[in-house]
Amino acid sequence: MLTVLSVLGLCVLANSALAEPPIGRVLSVKLGGEGEATRVVVETDTPLKYHVFMLAAGTQRVVIDLPRVRWSINGLTSESGTGKGHGVVAGYRYAQNTATTSRLVLDLAKPALVTREFVLAPKNKNENHRIVLDLDIASNAAFAEAATGDNSGPQPVAQQSVRKPLIVIDPGHGGKDPGALSKSGMREKDIVLDAAIALREELLKSGRYDVALTRSTDVFIELEDRVTKARNLGADLFIALHADAGSKATTSGASVYTLSPEGEKRVDGARRKNDWILDVEIDSSRPEMVNQILADLVQRETKNQSARFAQMLAHYIAETGWPTLQNTHRKKGLYVLLSPDVPAALLEMGFITNDLDAEAMASPTKRKKLVQGVAHAIDQFFDNQTRLVAAK
Repeated sequence: MLTVLSVLGLCVLANSALAEPPIGRVLSVKLGGEGEATRVVVETDTPLKYHVFMLAAGTQRVVIDLPRVRWSINGLTSESGTGKGHGVVAGYRYAQNTATTSRLVLDLAKPALVTREFVLAPKNKNENHRIVLDLDIASNAAFAEAATGDNSGPQPVAQQSVRKPLIVIDPGHGGKDPGALSKSGMREKDIVLDAAIALREELLKSGRYDVALTRSTDVFIELEDRVTKARNLGADLFIALHADAGSKATTSGASVYTLSPEGEKRVDGARRKNDWILDVEIDSSRPEMVNQILADLVQRETKNQSARFAQMLAHYIAETGWPTLQNTHRKKGLYVLLSPDVPAALLEMGFITNDLDAEAMASPTKRKKLVQGVAHAIDQFFDNQTRLVAAK
């Protein structure tokens, strides 16, 4: 995720924003819901970044990692503790995890997946900040797959001076939303999930990156939740994967989208609606006007980095021989591209309505060419960033 540190021209102006945010306090953990759907609400006195993942070894668990916090559950301050469960949650426990992190563990009574997650800011002085997770029952196989996927991801809450870039891959559609269909009945949601998993494996194989998926199974996720998850994880790059559809069966080729000028006008509204707080806005001691200037500069740099990555992505995909549309880099006001501080691009891998494209996207062997092109573009993107920093 872009911070003042990564906005190279702002280091002097925003020096005060480099300080760590204050340690927060967890005030309550509430569980509710009916039947097999369970909602978990973690109330805090300050907005906190968090990371959710699942563990399948031993007891099935959902884990929420936080920056180091004070635990004041039900008004009782302690270093650790436990609480009663509800629905699919058998019980929960919490403790300090490392010198810089804290951990909340939800022990599951049944296998379940996090189907939705979001944060809520207080609307008045009597409310607290809230982290909200919705859990729905799942099969053992689905839980095991999700746990395997997310455990290969990062532990971004530990604020390290040097860390691997975090790539968040967003397979489009899922669950009740199948996306576009091929003539033979292939579903976009399945093709893009397979491609996302293949890309994750390719990136992890390099050892250069941490990688997380917005979904690793066939579940439906709201658009705003995809962006929120990437921001909460501290993503350095967000890539949405889709398969295009057209009225002509002959139309073929990949395309890359970044945010259009019309879409840029939606960013502030999305920020307010979803309470997306930028790192430069955390310091309340600065005048509001200065914070707004810094926020605008961060958004501008995000836009520039997104464009640079999209150009690299279009180039390296074409270089592999994978078919691309003319004017491969395009712009559109897509919701998943609205994050103000995470460089983002949406890749339409090809046309599912074209027989050759659909076959190539669905074939692990043929798709490998595309996956390697994307991986090369990511390498080039971060290599360029390293060179820019070294030149300063």
